[in-house]
Amino acid sequence: MASRTRSSSSSKRSARKGQFFILTTVAIVTTLFFVGRWIGPSSQVDTSSQVLSDELFTFENIKEKAIVAVENSESCEDLKYNIQEYKNFIDAFARDKNYQITFTYAISPSCEELGSAVAEFALRIISERTEARGIFSVTWP
Repeated sequence: MASRTRSSSSSKRSARKGQFFILTTVAIVTTLFFVGRWIGPSSQVDTSSQVLSDELFTFENIKEKAIVAVENSESCEDLKYNIQEYKNFIDAFARDKNYQITFTYAISPSCEELGSAVAEFALRIISERTEARGIFSVTWP
């Protein structure tokens, strides 16, 4: 009888050890999960300052689209119209974004006479955080 009691008590101990092992594993995994969630957000890179400071992106985008407006013009009248419409768009954009944008242009020589021209642009963006300025020209056609 003693051997039966030992084997049944030893299987009860094994069952208890197994249960303890499972419970301990679940507790450790749960603890690691919550600690990881707690630490995780502070280890992410904060890019919000770059998104909030998009004046340089806006500057380059205005410049790029001005070049496209000149290159896509089919005639001298179209060139003048496209640039003026783009200037109107930029003025409205500046009001919406609360930027001070100065976008001036000149077309020289007169494209009606020679059939070609150079569009010269001066661009300046001023915001609460920064200022960007530049001068560039595009040959048409």
